Amino acid sequence: MPGINIGALVLYHNRPAAVENCSEGKIAIRLEGGIQKSVRPKDLEFLHPGPATTLPPPGLPTGDPAEIAELIADEAIPFGDFAELLCNNRSAAAYWTAYGELGNAYFTGSPSSGVRARPPEERAALLDAAAAKERAAAARAELVARLKNGSFLPEDRSAIREIEQVARGESAASKLLRELQIEATPARAHQLLIRIGAWDYHIDPWPARAGVDLEAPDIAFAPPSPQEERVDLTMQEACAIDNIGSEDPDDAIAFDGEFLWVHVADPAASVPFGGELDLESARRGTTLYLPEMVVPMLPEAMTPLFGLGLSDRSPALSFALRIDEAGNVELARFCRSVVRVRRFTYENFREHWNDPAVAEAKLLLERFRARRAAAGARFINLPEAEIKLNPAGRIEIQPVTITPEREFVANAMLAAGAAVGRWAVENDIPMPFSTQLPWEEEIQAAPGDLAAMYALRKSSPQGCIQTLPGAHSGLGLDAYIRVTSPLRRYCDLLAHQQLRRILTGTPPLSMEELDARLALSEPASRDKRRLERQVDEYWTMVYFTQHPDWEGDAVLVARQDDRLTFLIPELAFEFKNRYGGKIPLGGTVRARLQSVDPADLRISFKLEC
Repeated sequence: MPGINIGALVLYHNRPAAVENCSEGKIAIRLEGGIQKSVRPKDLEFLHPGPATTLPPPGLPTGDPAEIAELIADEAIPFGDFAELLCNNRSAAAYWTAYGELGNAYFTGSPSSGVRARPPEERAALLDAAAAKERAAAARAELVARLKNGSFLPEDRSAIREIEQVARGESAASKLLRELQIEATPARAHQLLIRIGAWDYHIDPWPARAGVDLEAPDIAFAPPSPQEERVDLTMQEACAIDNIGSEDPDDAIAFDGEFLWVHVADPAASVPFGGELDLESARRGTTLYLPEMVVPMLPEAMTPLFGLGLSDRSPALSFALRIDEAGNVELARFCRSVVRVRRFTYENFREHWNDPAVAEAKLLLERFRARRAAAGARFINLPEAEIKLNPAGRIEIQPVTITPEREFVANAMLAAGAAVGRWAVENDIPMPFSTQLPWEEEIQAAPGDLAAMYALRKSSPQGCIQTLPGAHSGLGLDAYIRVTSPLRRYCDLLAHQQLRRILTGTPPLSMEELDARLALSEPASRDKRRLERQVDEYWTMVYFTQHPDWEGDAVLVARQDDRLTFLIPELAFEFKNRYGGKIPLGGTVRARLQSVDPADLRISFKLEC
């Protein structure tokens, strides 16, 4: 290698270095910052004989590169001549400056092979590209400055798409967030989008973050066969009682003077076990109910076919229940049926509360409830609320009161599940049993004692859907199977598929087949329930942004050291606070909203004891 002497300027991986020593095939060099290295000669490229006293050498002023390119024309000149043309001298600084000009729009080459001027057309293209790059860099700098200042232009929409992807949990990184020195988390991205006005709080990112399907399944299915034998029960006065606005009625109640009948929608008639729609329903697990949308578990076209009371005659799977004086429930029969159902809301059903058939059904269900209570059932009564988005974009939160009508329907559905559970155990039929272990501690919770009710719920053992029969301690039942919501819960649909096999004489599904489906559906169901809670919390916080002066009563329901949990009954909303003074457990305080950030799910209140 020419010119390798002490102090020579060389290149090591395109970085400037000075030769310190040469010996036995090794060269000692000094890099920028005084770093010493021993390298092989082939790892170096000679640049200037030196001395190179400063690393990197200082850059020098240069002549007009366009003029120098014209002088070089089509020739290849030695690198030293190029450095002299550029800087008017042959110093180490001139060589370093000349090296920096190689590869730009005007010149190409290397210290060892010499330098050429680029052809005019190539030069023009490179200059145009450089100018475009400069314009893009300037625009990017303006964008970053705008976002830092909390502003946003319509033309920025494509640039911030990467931030939206982080906010929705679709990406874990964003170059733009990094330039803004903002951590690439969904919450921080969401906060920025709100701050710059690209989003408002009516864009809810939680469903996207959860990765759930937000469209109904689009899978073909066969309607119920008209040749299928069904018992005609249209002479009964069957009532489907639901919330206002319910669009998927899947159960109804009737009393014929002997049996309490629970009629249930029969979508299993079109969803055979093992088919494509069955697998997709298992994968979804349940219908997703959010304030802004409902995503059905089954194709939307199935609801008008099977929803009870949505047409004059509805196909159903009907359960005839016998409830004795002691409140024990027995499945007298079950059958595929056709029923005629009248739809009611909980509110307008009150007009029929004292009808003879309803009064008789109430008496039977009160016995059943009393028997569950004697068996240790836990009746947890904590505030509930329904969150709605009205057309004007305002959040409405309506308390859900536990009324006698709601208790009536709930107990009828529980009675059906208890009867089917008892029947399945007695006949050794594999089914998806809903079970719950006993409480580890005994908590007495009087009606209206919110702190005790809260403790009771917190100490509640996790329920489980399993193919082994077992008791459900919270319901006070020896066996229980969910069978009344097959339009919206897969475990109910699976139970119906098994019951239909019994009715048709088809070999029942094995425990292994049931377990395989539950392994798909139950995790999906749990994930959706968790998402529903997160979304409800999010929209409640959006409600507070619309009511910045909100104040109301809050009840202290839990205390762990200085960490206190309060419940706002009218909104069914709980929050944490470290200040509670001498508030007794169950005591009520006045809470005034101080701050709220829905993007981060953070909220604080000022408490007045």
